[in-house]
Amino acid sequence: MLFSLTDVYVLQIVLTSIMLIHVSYLDLKTREIDDKLWVLYSPLTLFFLFQYKDLNLFVFLYSVITSIALVFTLYYISLMGGADLFLSLILSFSNASVRPLFFPRFSLMGAEPLTILLYSSSLIFMTGAGNFLRNYPYTKEYPMKLRLILALSGRRIRVKDFLNSKFLFPLTQIDESSGQVTIRTTFLVDEDDAEWRRKFSEYVQRGLIKEEDYIWVAWGVPVIPFIALGYFISLVVGLPL
Repeated sequence: MLFSLTDVYVLQIVLTSIMLIHVSYLDLKTREIDDKLWVLYSPLTLFFLFQYKDLNLFVFLYSVITSIALVFTLYYISLMGGADLFLSLILSFSNASVRPLFFPRFSLMGAEPLTILLYSSSLIFMTGAGNFLRNYPYTKEYPMKLRLILALSGRRIRVKDFLNSKFLFPLTQIDESSGQVTIRTTFLVDEDDAEWRRKFSEYVQRGLIKEEDYIWVAWGVPVIPFIALGYFISLVVGLPL
C-alpha cells in the first residue's frame, strides 16, 4: 500500500487542525467566513471513505443527526451562523472516527460528532458561568428571569467603551422619541455592530444618554474557536462512558 491507515489518520488530524485554526482565526478577527472557504475544505469529507467500514452505523447516524439537528436549530433561530453549520457538517464526515488516548470506545464507533458538540458546548457553558458570577451582582433592579439572562449572556459597560468596541450588540434599547430605556434579551446574528455604535453615538449627541452611563450589551460569541477546542479535547479524551 502507498499509504497505511495510520498515515491517513495522521493526515486527517493535521488537515482538520489546519482548517480549524484557520477558520477560528477568521471568526475571532472578523466574525465572517467566506463561503468559498467551505468549498476549499469540503474535500476533507473524503476521509469518511477510509472510516465508514469500521463504524457502528447506529452510533454514527445518531451522533451526526443529533449534533447537526441541534446546530441547525440554533442556526434557524439565529443563535448561530451558517459558518458554524458548515463546519459541523464537514467535521462530522471528515472525522467520523478518531482515536483518543482515553476512553476511545465510542469515538472509534462513530460518536465523534456528538463528542465535539458536547465538549464545545461545555466550554461555552463554563464561559457563561464565569460571566454569570461577574455580572449577577449588577442585575438587582431587574426581575429574576431577566437577571438570569443578563448575568449569563450580557455584559455591563460604559457607553464610551461600547462606542470604541467591536462585536458587541446593545441589549439596552432606547426609544428615540421618548427616551424610554428597555432591555432586550437577545440579538440576531446578522445585526451590524457598527450600525449600533453609530446609533448610540447619535443618542449621546442628542442627550438621550451620556458616555459615562452604563448599558447592557451582548458579545457576538465566536463559536468556531469553541468547536475547535472541543475537537482538540476529543483527540485526547473520548466519551467517558
